[in-house]
Amino acid sequence: MKVLIVHAHHEPKSFSSSLAKRAKEKLLSLGHEVTFSDLYALKFDPVSDRRNFTTTKDSGYLKQQAEEVHATENDGFAADVEAEMQKLEAADAVIFSFPLWWFGMPAILKGWADRVLAAGRIYGGPKLFEGGIGGGIKRGLVLMTTGGGEATYGGWGVNPALDRMMTPIQHGIFWFNGFRPLDPFVAWSPAHIGDEGRREQLQELDRRMESLFDETLLTLPPLADFPSFSVDTKNRFQVVVRFVKPFDEEFHRLVPAEHKMIDEWRRDGRLLEFTRSEMDDPNPRVFMTLRATDAAEVQDWFGQLPLADYLETEVTKLHKPV
Repeated sequence: MKVLIVHAHHEPKSFSSSLAKRAKEKLLSLGHEVTFSDLYALKFDPVSDRRNFTTTKDSGYLKQQAEEVHATENDGFAADVEAEMQKLEAADAVIFSFPLWWFGMPAILKGWADRVLAAGRIYGGPKLFEGGIGGGIKRGLVLMTTGGGEATYGGWGVNPALDRMMTPIQHGIFWFNGFRPLDPFVAWSPAHIGDEGRREQLQELDRRMESLFDETLLTLPPLADFPSFSVDTKNRFQVVVRFVKPFDEEFHRLVPAEHKMIDEWRRDGRLLEFTRSEMDDPNPRVFMTLRATDAAEVQDWFGQLPLADYLETEVTKLHKPV
């Protein structure tokens, strides 16, 4: 398989760079074909303007999408942009490698997206979401380092939750262009975990690269569910789950299988939000927001859970905007 790694760190001896190089080496050892775009080494220009093009549609007003479509029709992209486009078009999987800066990608990688993901050539018309150049089957992976630890980005920390910060990449870049995202690989706070901790992160990266084309992809809503870019054809349901039997030995035996199925719901796009009360609460509850056709479908899902006999559900259909 062909893999494109787009790497964005200015220091070749950084741990971020070590991760990117390790990913490349491991993928090559597994027989994959790897293209490595080291944006700083390439001195890639992140500024998106007329330098993107060798052709001109309107010299008096720069409307980027119009110029991109014109360049698509007239073989008019600058050489640095054209080179990256060809790499992306050939890839079966794309990996964005970067340190988390200001809750997002470094400017050089954002500039790569601004210039390379061009209307007409990469997206537009039928080439969106499941119809994009990724075809709904190619893979997208974030390979990232952070300054703060995992708890900082876990939803209860001072920073926004990681999944919220990843939305512009996972949904706005990967899925928008038809690449199905994988769970990101995050090396948490490598500057503060010592040599042994960093070795463990590199070993874990090896395992992720081994499973790159076997992992279950995340499912995001297809464009087909939003006719004319309107609201979702499916509904949203708030579910309150209560426990109606004691937490006996059988309950605890079934918990791992329950967690696995709930995670599958998250991966296949059914489960949008999940939280729960303290389990030693006199009335422990779980709260979920689910995306489904109707309440009967939701009830059917809960009936399939390993702990179904222990649960009672209250399903409320949420208001859909007109």
